[in-house]
Amino acid sequence: MLGDTEKLLLAALRQSLCPSEKNLQQVGKAAGTQDMQCLLSLARKHAVLSFLFDVYEEDKELPAQLRQELQYAAATVARSNYRLLFLTKYITQVLHKEGIRAILLKGAATASYYPTPELRKSGDVDILIPEEEHFRRAVKLLRNEGFSECGEQTALHHIELKNSEGISVEIHKILAEPFESKRMNLYLEQLLPAYGENVIANNSWGVTFYQPADAYHAFYLIIHMLQHFLRAGFGLKFLCDWTVFWNREVDDKQKERFLRLVRESRTEGFVVVLTKACVNYLGLEIENVEFLLRGTEEHEELSLETTTKGKGFPVKECALDKLAEDFMEEVFAAGEFGHETQQRMVAMRGTGLTAYVREFHHQMHLNFPHAGKVFLMWPLLWALTLARFLYNNRAVRKVRGRDILKEAGRRSRLIDRMKLF
Repeated sequence: MLGDTEKLLLAALRQSLCPSEKNLQQVGKAAGTQDMQCLLSLARKHAVLSFLFDVYEEDKELPAQLRQELQYAAATVARSNYRLLFLTKYITQVLHKEGIRAILLKGAATASYYPTPELRKSGDVDILIPEEEHFRRAVKLLRNEGFSECGEQTALHHIELKNSEGISVEIHKILAEPFESKRMNLYLEQLLPAYGENVIANNSWGVTFYQPADAYHAFYLIIHMLQHFLRAGFGLKFLCDWTVFWNREVDDKQKERFLRLVRESRTEGFVVVLTKACVNYLGLEIENVEFLLRGTEEHEELSLETTTKGKGFPVKECALDKLAEDFMEEVFAAGEFGHETQQRMVAMRGTGLTAYVREFHHQMHLNFPHAGKVFLMWPLLWALTLARFLYNNRAVRKVRGRDILKEAGRRSRLIDRMKLF
């Protein structure tokens, strides 16, 4: 069950995302100084502190110290966003001049849907190069422009570079890190060319950059959230993105296309649950996503009423509402990128011994992407993966492997209820 601080933060975020709901502002103003300090601390963990500036800037009862903290957070995020915006413009112009299609993922593209776009926190620039033959050339061009390629590349789906100021730029060759599901990986690979064919210009910031059309933009948000969720988790900012994305006019053809992408990728359960959570807690208009909640195969089963016992008598409740509440509790527990507790690592598809073995094998392939293709080397790679797992737990995270496996099992039960893939 969500606590008072969590409920207060959700009410404040709902006010920020949906400014017309003025009555919600009174919920925030009713909080005392200690409550507000807890609220700001929680918002900071989820990278949504800057959103609260619009909500509390006119609250005369807010202590000066807390008001200054909000002003500083908002100003810092705004300055950073404008720096990233013009860096994005520069990069895309360099690449387009050489005939390379550069598609912006998230960042300024997603922020443009917010009531105050400058307040959405972003830390880097993500660019997709959908044509494989242009990917390496794009990286080389940026190196020639003064960007340096990071020595340790921790991801398989992009190459990270940094400019002279240390700002990170990720050049994506595929949409996401490989999932444990081979079917999902193949689907994403086959979908990639469509990203180059479904691109729109965004001029809302006063500069022009190119981003995926709505259906593909929404699908990337889902894939990005799902990837983080299956690892250590994600925080409230991603749900704010989802809320503002759909609280706007979206063409019916784009809705139909997105629904098809969701069905084909078998992510309906995940989409339905997080969408319902945004409706229940963040002000996502139900009319805008009715097509989604009623148009997926998983919705009917997830929405079945269940009987629970409360105060000595049976109570009927919607299973989807309960699942959305459990999902929101998981989001709060995770923090921005699941770093709130050291024992959080992955959530598995399944809850039995087979699921643990399958995930361990998947981690082996992520750790050794090239050597993992050689079947005869698997026993050695399994041993090395286990050794790395045990060393990281003991020396780096300082937690027991047993606790990590227990936490993974708990989170996997939530995934199992979503009927993912």
